[in-house]
Amino acid sequence: MRVLIIGASGFIGHYLQRRLLQKSGFDITGTYNSRAPTDVDQPWYPLEVTDHNRLDQIFLEVRPEVVVLLAAIADVKTAETGPERATEVNVDGARQVARLCTKYHARLIFLSSEYVFGGNRGNYQEDDSPDPNTHYGRTKWQAELAIADEASQWSIVRTSLVYGWPITGRRNLATVIVDRLKNGESYEGDTGTYRTPIYVEHLTEGITQLVTSYHPGIFHIAGTDWMNMYQFGHSVAEVFGLDSSLVKPIPVLAGLPPENSPPEEVEQGLRPDILGLDCTQTNHKLGLHAFSVVTGLKEMLV
Repeated sequence: MRVLIIGASGFIGHYLQRRLLQKSGFDITGTYNSRAPTDVDQPWYPLEVTDHNRLDQIFLEVRPEVVVLLAAIADVKTAETGPERATEVNVDGARQVARLCTKYHARLIFLSSEYVFGGNRGNYQEDDSPDPNTHYGRTKWQAELAIADEASQWSIVRTSLVYGWPITGRRNLATVIVDRLKNGESYEGDTGTYRTPIYVEHLTEGITQLVTSYHPGIFHIAGTDWMNMYQFGHSVAEVFGLDSSLVKPIPVLAGLPPENSPPEEVEQGLRPDILGLDCTQTNHKLGLHAFSVVTGLKEMLV
């Protein structure tokens, strides 16, 4: 099976590639944006996802049967400060990839986000109505709509906070916490920010199921533990045997901007941030295991 991973050089792409390469029957091609990876021996193509001519050329050469679209501007603050660029990459890029998948008769698997939801209650299910309150979330929701409209065969995967050992030079929240506590520094966890954290290997296991066999529709792949960032910090400290007294709670009100802040900062500070995904339906459909945060963190230690 010929698989094209767009954005394969990133954190999730790195793990997905490795998992697929360990299985037989897959011919993997990856794209990168700025720097070609050297640790995975497979074909690589440089790609800016908004370059439609380049995209078409890659599809023509690779002739993929399955495309996994991971490339995106995924940082919420970056999307807020550069909304036009975020829309161009996240929405227009996804739309063009979907069109090419239809043209070349390829299945499309698109990585979306819990940010498509409003963030006011958490544990969102697959059939809950999206109502994003950030520009990043809006671009992901618009991309989902574009893919459902343009692609003939598609699967959308929404996920939550993803953690694990990063590729060189990049960190995620779990490794940031580990580094800080190892250095005797405190970690301040927001008690008003809720997620369902998932270990990257567990996420890529679910995506691999969708690559292997076609399951149309929207899927939620995240962890089973719905927790705030203070609780997540405590879990990291306990599993890694670090000083949990260095994990400090930030009360919800403490996270609000000062009264004299610019209007956009006030608006951002007032947005609810209670996200997290209910994955019961997806786990049942795909036969996935439900993984806790402690299980994922312990696997990091192996």
